Amino acid sequence: MLHMLPHHERALQVGALMAAQGSDPRVREFGQRIVTEQTPERDRLQSWVTTLHLTESPSDATMASGYIDDATLARLHGETGTAFDRDALLSSASSETGAAQMSAVELQGSTYAPARDLATAISTAPAGEIPQLRYLATQLG
Repeated sequence: MLHMLPHHERALQVGALMAAQGSDPRVREFGQRIVTEQTPERDRLQSWVTTLHLTESPSDATMASGYIDDATLARLHGETGTAFDRDALLSSASSETGAAQMSAVELQGSTYAPARDLATAISTAPAGEIPQLRYLATQLG
């Protein structure tokens, strides 16, 4: 939970950026979908952290698999057009891969049923969304 929370928060920042700055409508649509789908997930994670009295640490973000780091986010802010679209899509694919990996770990050892349910939903991304993101990035030139 503590690693997935900052992971989701960063994904939401990138999703909002994609929705606002994407030059291709498919990129803008994907960015909006990230915001729509991951906002309730982030809120649920935050609620669990509070309810379970977990202590967040700055290292939680850097330990999160696939976390989009500050340098990548800064680079995305400076890019435009197709370069932005490709970079944002590939960064999102990497982020989704990391989320699926963290979910697999959660499923191996979790005893908290709500977290297992969320991990199950997230763990399906490699089969669907990730290949689509990479394919779209190659389509953009």
